[in-house]
Amino acid sequence: MIHLISDENMHLYQEEIVALHRARAAVFIDELGWELQATDGLEFDEYDDCRARNMVGFSAEHGVAMGLRFRPTDDFSMLVDHFSHALPAGIRPINDKYTWELSRGFCRERGVSRQNLRRKAACMIAPLEFAYESGITRCVGFTDVRMLSFCYGVGWKLNLLGSAVNYGQGDAVAYEVEVSRNALSDIRNMWGLPVPAYVAIAALGPGEASVHVTAERLCRERPD
Repeated sequence: MIHLISDENMHLYQEEIVALHRARAAVFIDELGWELQATDGLEFDEYDDCRARNMVGFSAEHGVAMGLRFRPTDDFSMLVDHFSHALPAGIRPINDKYTWELSRGFCRERGVSRQNLRRKAACMIAPLEFAYESGITRCVGFTDVRMLSFCYGVGWKLNLLGSAVNYGQGDAVAYEVEVSRNALSDIRNMWGLPVPAYVAIAALGPGEASVHVTAERLCRERPD
């Protein structure tokens, strides 16, 4: 199940947030060898602030299975701060008020069954859905070229911004992904996803001991 975690509801997700940042350290530092900072086994950076939101997918045992961070770019962004050399001249400004940045995307599920891929697609469409409802028209990011086939395969409408450049652990490219009603509809129909593909929990219900119990109730109550 995909959960939206933001500054508004993070008090409900204290244990889950710790698990998210521990998973990020395990994936990006231990497995991929990225030169990132970790404290007490948790990976954080300057973009994990009050404006950042995360879509997090949990396993049946409520462990962190996947995650994707997104954040407005109108003040600062990883793409401009660290990878501006990958951006060609003359493109639409990254820091406009209709753009959000995607980063720290990962998935710890290795299955390739239809259901596994559907869960990954839900995590990929979820920030785009939230962005669309917020008046955003595109998301941007910087990704390893080996991830492009997955992004295209899940249904993202990608536009590559320039050529791939080496980032130390491989080659990566800046991209923008369309955020529109039609783009979302195409992904949703491809994978048979509900509307929205995530749950946003503002408070636990009476007698509900965790966000996972609340999420199960909210999904049961959905008309679709």
